[in-house]
Amino acid sequence: MIKRFFNFFISKLFVVNTILALIALLSIFFYTMSHLDDYTNHGVKIAVPILVGVQIQDVEDSLADLELRFEIRDSVYSDQYPTGMVIQQDPLPHTEKFMSYVKPNRRIYLTIVKKQDSTKAVPDLLSRVTSKTIGKKRLELLGFKVELELKDHKDRDKVLQVLFNGNPIKAGQRIPKGATLTLVYGSGSKGKPIELPIFKGMNIEIAKVKANEIGLELDIHYDDTLLSSNDSLRAVVYNQYPDPESGQSPYISIGSIVLVDANLSTPLDSLFIPDTTSNQLPIE
Repeated sequence: MIKRFFNFFISKLFVVNTILALIALLSIFFYTMSHLDDYTNHGVKIAVPILVGVQIQDVEDSLADLELRFEIRDSVYSDQYPTGMVIQQDPLPHTEKFMSYVKPNRRIYLTIVKKQDSTKAVPDLLSRVTSKTIGKKRLELLGFKVELELKDHKDRDKVLQVLFNGNPIKAGQRIPKGATLTLVYGSGSKGKPIELPIFKGMNIEIAKVKANEIGLELDIHYDDTLLSSNDSLRAVVYNQYPDPESGQSPYISIGSIVLVDANLSTPLDSLFIPDTTSNQLPIE
């Protein structure tokens, strides 16, 4: 068995197959080495173009002739640059002071400016006792311009309303960033006489807003027919005290309390129908 084993290594079949294997191996080696430069683009280099400042829709045209590709790695908000502009690239561009070359078909990674948030939600400045200074600062931090308007009210410096284009806005309503808002605040002139409004025929929510605007407080009494909180929101004022229509004085002191009765059966005055198509209450 041992003799037959060694005879196989000196046989013609083994020698021929060994020579063929060596020829194939050497052929593959020399072919690979001769084409390695072509495969790796040896000696071929492309200067990285400057893409910072270019709009993303124009980047592909800029790279097409250079046989380069790109990929958006990140996108950020920015108020300083327009939407879609490239603000960072990797690798860095080639300049006289910084040599930057890549091979063909290399991918350039980009950071662009994404769509800017063009509106901001107005914070709640009314449900809590917010001073004009705090309210103004909060609005300015959101990017709004703020104008101040003084109004007679029992509470000094309290935020009474936030106006946009002369119309009151509610908390959470979205307003274009950079818009000018008017912050209405109280004078603190408690006891000063003002004209007593007629609340009868008003939706109760509008009556509350109206009273707050001029520095009055409402003591509301609902009829027993109201069954839920939704009913109270739809209730209409049918009686008030004092009542200027009953011959009582048409004036009342700021900070006074007005007693009002409300129910669901009283017809709603057409002037005070709540606006259900927007986020704000109608102005009287």
